[in-house]
Amino acid sequence: LLRFPARTPTVAMQFQAVVFLMSFVTAQSKPSYLIFFLDDNGWGDSSINVPDVQETPNMKRLADDGISFSDFHAAAPVCTPSRAGLLTGRTAARTGVYSNFGQESLYGISPTELTMADMLRANGYQTHMIGKWHLGHHAGYHPTYRGFESWLGLPYSNDMGCLDDTPQGCEPYWSRNVSQPACPALCPADDAPRTGQVGIPLYDTKGLNCSNQPCDASIVEQPFNVFELNDRYTQRAVDLIKNFSTDDKPFLLYIGYAHTHTPLMYNPRFENASTRAGRGKIFGNTLAEVDASVGTIYDALRDHGLLNDTVIFLAADNGPADLGSVACEAMGSAGPYTGDWQRSPFGGLGGATLKTTTWEGGHRVVGAAVWHGHIQPGQRSASLASTLDYLPTMLSLSDIQPPADRVFDGIDLSPTLLQEQVILNRTIFIPDGHAMTAMRYKHLKVYRKTSGTMPCVGTADRTVGKPQYHDPFLVFNVTADPSEVYPLQLDSAALAELRSLWHNYNSSVTNTKHSITNYTKGGSSAWPCCSPASSCCRCK
Repeated sequence: LLRFPARTPTVAMQFQAVVFLMSFVTAQSKPSYLIFFLDDNGWGDSSINVPDVQETPNMKRLADDGISFSDFHAAAPVCTPSRAGLLTGRTAARTGVYSNFGQESLYGISPTELTMADMLRANGYQTHMIGKWHLGHHAGYHPTYRGFESWLGLPYSNDMGCLDDTPQGCEPYWSRNVSQPACPALCPADDAPRTGQVGIPLYDTKGLNCSNQPCDASIVEQPFNVFELNDRYTQRAVDLIKNFSTDDKPFLLYIGYAHTHTPLMYNPRFENASTRAGRGKIFGNTLAEVDASVGTIYDALRDHGLLNDTVIFLAADNGPADLGSVACEAMGSAGPYTGDWQRSPFGGLGGATLKTTTWEGGHRVVGAAVWHGHIQPGQRSASLASTLDYLPTMLSLSDIQPPADRVFDGIDLSPTLLQEQVILNRTIFIPDGHAMTAMRYKHLKVYRKTSGTMPCVGTADRTVGKPQYHDPFLVFNVTADPSEVYPLQLDSAALAELRSLWHNYNSSVTNTKHSITNYTKGGSSAWPCCSPASSCCRCK
């Protein structure tokens, strides 16, 4: 009935969902879609999962109005491949996007990959984006070349370059001549020699293909204003929603927040939003600001009569940034998903286990969905789900036939969203470097390779264990053992089943459409640049 991979829910489940959807689509217009996508935000950073978190009442309100997932995953444990997975429904092995693009990148996600904006726009949708892109900033790769009609946002992370402001996350006593933990350097004077520091730009592009102009012509701030960014995103979303309410066409609005990626930053009115102690308050204030944005945009949908027509998704791109370049007080919480085996004397012998790693806390994140009048409120689902599932679910809900020339790794979640069915019998493969080295299958976490990364600044023991390869697999039951302490001893039949799942996935990748990504860099000539006369491209 639906052309998705064979590990989708049972035929009976698909049939029931499709019968429901056929009756829905014929009776009403196709639903619109809104995605709230947080940055470097852990499973434990929302009261959706941890009631003691005080700064996220709006996210909790949203989840209470629909369904939240206890076992939800980003497509990858780091920015760029995670975003590629969300937009295409395909893992890094298929998109070829394994690592991040940056200021000097000449290219981006391969033109052979189709984004959800491409597919929905081809079927009558308005498509707009706000926030972080991180999939290429030049012509051919910029969001307005990849299906979005407009884009207000940053081309990559808010620490990738220099700033004119001092975000709250910067320690007051630091020298800002060079980057510090969780704090970019100050931009040099316009007439200084080029030193490799480029201002982080804010684009405001209001037409397809960069309005047939050089894409850099739509840079409106370089460097961007750290204290106003979140407000600009919120206001643009509210303005778009107002316009959507007067147009019969359904819409896709994808919002990729900068929060809670470092440098931590917020409008001064959020200075006392959090009651956390010490400099942990700065993380809490940043979290409170992004939560307020979610609430304002959610209320705008209600005020303009669009809640019943809009499917809303909430997730994050990866877990907290427990990295050697980040101060410990600037990172969030993965909850119980701490990858303890990596630091065990019987295991990996050290290292952090969150962002950039395939340990559970690196990619297990908050997950929620709302559709008033269709998704029963107050649900807590144990389904194994992922941002990879967004696109297949959208195509199903909108009665759009998936393209026949490619395989999706995501599945159609409509049986869970609409009928409360629990989906566990599936796999999710997770990338590490340039290989797929971990797999979730039912309640199992299965590793071919494990490794840690340099812990955050402030950790007493900053030992990084060596990567380890596992044959047979290293396996944990992450339902019974969420901290991944006790490896399972599996019998030959269970190991054979896991080998078969991995073989089938690799065979599918090899024998079906997959892309090659060009990571070539062009030096400072490839920088996004508002004013080439300035040493840091500062807008005049």
